[in-house]
Amino acid sequence: MRVHISIPVNDLGKSEAFYSHLFGQPASKEKPDYINFRLDQPAIHLALVKSESVSKQRGTEHFGIELPTEETFRSWENRLTASGPEMAQPEPGAQCCYAKADKVWLSDPDGNRWEIWHRTGDHFSM
Repeated sequence: MRVHISIPVNDLGKSEAFYSHLFGQPASKEKPDYINFRLDQPAIHLALVKSESVSKQRGTEHFGIELPTEETFRSWENRLTASGPEMAQPEPGAQCCYAKADKVWLSDPDGNRWEIWHRTGDHFSM
């Protein structure tokens, strides 16, 4: 089982570079107007579709990947933050959505926000 997400993008090249870095592996399929990442970990099928008119008005706040262990999170965090703060912003000890977590935030070339996190405990308010 995989979650499928399709995202319209302005520049396939920039988006492919971003998502290859995010996932730590190259795209699974590349066409002139389409790229996808079919991953087992995380179980996701992400499609990037070339669009001439990507709207800045979005229906999503952000996308996220919850990682199962602190070790896995630290591995992703180290890889993602190695590119510098313009690529990834760590948020250790975040308290949100009734949980405590260590997080890293990224934005793709079209402004879609991604939250990579590992839950560390409960928090009792939003």
